[in-house]
Amino acid sequence: MGLINWLTGNGAIQKQLDRMELLLISILKKEIEIMATLDDVLAKVTEESGDIDSLLALMAGIKQQLADALAGVTLPPAVQEKVDAVFAGVEANVNKVVAAIQA
Repeated sequence: MGLINWLTGNGAIQKQLDRMELLLISILKKEIEIMATLDDVLAKVTEESGDIDSLLALMAGIKQQLADALAGVTLPPAVQEKVDAVFAGVEANVNKVVAAIQA
């Protein structure tokens, strides 16, 4: 009688082997679920990075367009302060978003 025949012929051992097989299948299923979840998280992080880069590019583009449009024009100090405050506020908000995502 070979070892395989003895193992499969023994009811108690066979039950243990069956339980081990079910446990292994369960572990493998969990691994697949975890990997899918990690893939989802990675995709979202990549998407958010793209969104942040787009937001930064948009802000820089608007700022440059405004600078080009106002080239050679001197704004009254009160108006210049408001323009500076707008861009400072937008930059602060972008930094908050970046900090929140990195947290």
